[in-house]
Parts: sequence; structure tokens; C-alpha cells
Amino acid sequence: MRVHPDYWRRGFGQRILDRLQSRAIELGFQELWLDTTLHQTAAQQLYLKNGFREFRRFLAGTFEVILFEKDLPKHAEEVR
Repeated sequence: MRVHPDYWRRGFGQRILDRLQSRAIELGFQELWLDTTLHQTAAQQLYLKNGFREFRRFLAGTFEVILFEKDLPKHAEEVR
């Protein structure tokens, strides 16, 4: 997921994440993984605020990638 810099800090990332989680639940997924880089602190904060936890880091070229995971509820109404 990505939000163009011209639209940062307007809640679009949260709206995208909410829809992503709801759709994953509708499709029967039991967990969700997201990744970002070490320098994308806003994304890290968004994921943590929404109940994701960091579970792995690795290098992809020159980027330090952080993987986050979250167990999903059975119903979309229970998200967050």
C-alpha cells in the first residue's frame, strides 16, 4: 500500500488499511502481513496503531525491510 506524498496526513492510509483488512476477512484470511522499510516511520506507526506486530527484518538490496503481522478476526466488524 502506498499514498502519494501530496495526500499524506489526510487519513487515506488508514482508510486503505481498513478496507484491506475487511476484504482479507471477507476472503477468509486468518492473518495479514505488511512490510515497510526502516525509513518509513509513518507506515510503521500506522501498522502498530492498528494491532500489527513486527516479526522480522531483512535486507533487500540497500533497504532494511520490516515485516509486520496481525491475526485477523472472523468478522470485519471486529477489526482494530
